[in-house]
Parts: sequence; structure tokens; C-alpha cells
Amino acid sequence: MTETLFLEERRRTILDSLKRHGRVSVKELSEKLNVSAVTIRQDLRALEEEGLLERTYGGAMLRTLMPAAPEVAFDVRREVSQAEKTAMGRAAAALVQDNFGVALDASTTAYAIAPFLKGFDNLTVVTNSLMTAQVFLDSPRINVILPGGKLRRDSLSLVGHPTSLPDINLNIGFFSARGLSLEAGLTDISPEQAEIKRAMLALCRQVVAVIDSSKWGLVSPYTYAPAQQMSRIITTEKAPIDMVEQFRAAGINVDVAITEG
Repeated sequence: MTETLFLEERRRTILDSLKRHGRVSVKELSEKLNVSAVTIRQDLRALEEEGLLERTYGGAMLRTLMPAAPEVAFDVRREVSQAEKTAMGRAAAALVQDNFGVALDASTTAYAIAPFLKGFDNLTVVTNSLMTAQVFLDSPRINVILPGGKLRRDSLSLVGHPTSLPDINLNIGFFSARGLSLEAGLTDISPEQAEIKRAMLALCRQVVAVIDSSKWGLVSPYTYAPAQQMSRIITTEKAPIDMVEQFRAAGINVDVAITEG
């Protein structure tokens, strides 16, 4: 009876830690609860079977599947994590060269990359973002290609007709997401955005995820790229280091940009 009670208390403690921190590690739980790593892994497996968490490399995270919801307006999202987006934009532009073909999705993070690309010569930029396209209006050396499709007013983007994308080889593509996890990859709340992102990804020789610290460990309904499809991830020093190391252990390069201020 005492052992059963301890098991229930232990698992309740695990769930409490998850609610507070969003993720837990086997090592930390083993030390905190004074039980073996094997016991903790058994607990995590049992809790996962109950649908209460998702096991990850070396630990677990909350099952954070996000319900479909109206997309927050572009202008509102643009104000969030500005310092991180600027730092990632600068780091992303460092991977670009003159004469490159570049894909930029309709995220506000990709939008933050655009100003850093304006100094390059003879770039071809493929984007489904009306806002990003406008950044290059005063940059005649940059050729901008937009797909056809339906206007999404909240995101100020074009979706719905991936076949209207050009038959073109792009050197690199920069993509953000509503969530990033090793298990689910890059995820979005909109099936239309996920569809157009998949089509843009298929044009790119190198796929770079640009992910601010708030997106790590989250899972939205629609996966548009598995983790293995990413050439690298650009994030900031605010990202959870345990998750960064999980991706690195899986063979995915993670670049950490330092925010200013």
C-alpha cells in the first residue's frame, strides 16, 4: 500500500514539475525523488500511455497539442520577441550570398530577415508574404516572386495554390513555425499555411528553421517538416538548452544568435 501511494505521489510530482517548467529530465527527477533512472523512465512511459505527457530524449514534455484557433494578426505578432527576431534575422542573412535563390515563409520571423537581405546583389526571393515582398520594393537588384492563391488577411499571406510556385532551384529557405519538437518537427495551426510551406521547402537545397525561444517544445496540429528535413536551426540564447542539445544529439546543427539589450 505504501509503495502504491509513493508511486502515485511520485507521478503527481512529475506532472506538477511539467506544469511549472514545461519539460523535465530523467536525471533531475531521479535526483529529486531519490529513485533510479529506470524507475523514472517507467513512470514517464506510464504517464505517456495515459496521454498526460510526451517522452523526449532524456526526459519528457507536456503534451502541448494546440487546438486550431484564429491566427493572431501579423502586426500583433510582429511586436512579439522583437529582439530575438532581429538577432535571428542577422544570423540568417549571414548564410546568404549574392546570386542566391531564397525562400521566406509568411512568418514575422522571416519578415525580420528581409531587411538584412537588401544589400545582396541579384537575389531571387520566393515568398508568400505580402509584407515581406513589400520590404524589397526599393531594392531593384532583388527579384521577388509571389505565388498565386487566396489572401489570408490575418497573416497577410497568399495560400491555396502551391502549384503556382515557380519551377526553380533555391539555395536556401528560412521557415518559422508555431511549434518545434524533435518528435513532431515544425508545426503550424493552419493546414493552408502548412501546405504552402511544404511546397516551398521542396524547392530548397538547404532548409533553415528560425525559431524563437517561445516555440520550443510546442506542437501545433499540422506538421509541415520533420526534424530530419532541417539543415539547421537558428535560435537565440533564450532557447531551452536541454532541447537545443537534444537536436544537436540528433545530428541537427543549432546556431545560437545573441540578442542585444
